[in-house]
Amino acid sequence: MYRKGEIGQVARALRVLDALRGFKHGRWVSEVASEVGASERTVRRDIAELQDAGFDIEVSRRDNRSFACLATERTYSPVSITKRERFTLLAVRSVFDVLQGTPFLDDVRSVMLKLEQRMSDAEKAELASFGERFVYMPDHGTKSYEGKDDIIDAIQTGIMSRKVVRYRYTGARGRAREGYFAPFGMVLYRHGLYALGAQLADAGADVSSAPMTMFAIERFVEAEHLRAHQFAVPASFQMRRALHGAFGPHLGDPTGPHDVVVEFSRERALLASSRTWHPTQTIEQLRDGRVRISLRVPHLAPVVSWILEWGPHARALSPTDLVTQVKTELDQARALYD
Repeated sequence: MYRKGEIGQVARALRVLDALRGFKHGRWVSEVASEVGASERTVRRDIAELQDAGFDIEVSRRDNRSFACLATERTYSPVSITKRERFTLLAVRSVFDVLQGTPFLDDVRSVMLKLEQRMSDAEKAELASFGERFVYMPDHGTKSYEGKDDIIDAIQTGIMSRKVVRYRYTGARGRAREGYFAPFGMVLYRHGLYALGAQLADAGADVSSAPMTMFAIERFVEAEHLRAHQFAVPASFQMRRALHGAFGPHLGDPTGPHDVVVEFSRERALLASSRTWHPTQTIEQLRDGRVRISLRVPHLAPVVSWILEWGPHARALSPTDLVTQVKTELDQARALYD
């Protein structure tokens, strides 16, 4: 299986090459070493291997330190961006802080570094000052992906190259299982990463007839993309069908879809009606100031949690199963204080 630390010399050398790409004026070898998680001596050896393989990499000594530059990068035209665009990029980059410990954040930082090396000193100073002018505050907490970078890399490769992934996974109740799945895409919801794809009986199973499944990335124990097993995404598949607005990435249950009606108090009517919770929602304004929101969802579980978040300001009206589930949750919560 694909575990952290089991990266071959060839794979690491390719990461070194990626770390040099986009930097017109080159980079310190120590900086590259830190980025790929290897010693400077190892990276120098990787660069030598890349040079032997025909890559035009120039290595020099500056201030008693090694400096490397991919010569082909010097032909790239500089990218000019405005002050507003720099501010926007920094704002977007801050959103990715919730993905600390993942390749996603590393890639975003790499893009920012490539843009910064084309800036003047005055522009760099201005960009640094923007950090206090836009702050992103995540709600519902953030998940930990410490030690999951190789797992995420395997799933990303599966998605981009359409390779079947072999995995070991721990469910919500702590029970471990293993198997194969064809990853169609990845979702970021409430600062957590999820992989969506087809659950396979074996590595060579037919993807078109396989059931859909959803995995929380942090629960993977191991993951490995299989080079010999490629799949094709069914033509009828649409990623958006598994995404349900504020209710997140939930696959439908056997009894769905469900026509839901929720009534909100006059005190929270404006807040509830001023947001798009689901693509199917319709809003009815009542004479006393309350509002009713109707929507069609594939699964009731996230709707139950949504209603409970509103406390006394939201009341489930239908379907009956939803009303029962909300009442059961409330009764069980109240019993904790008896």
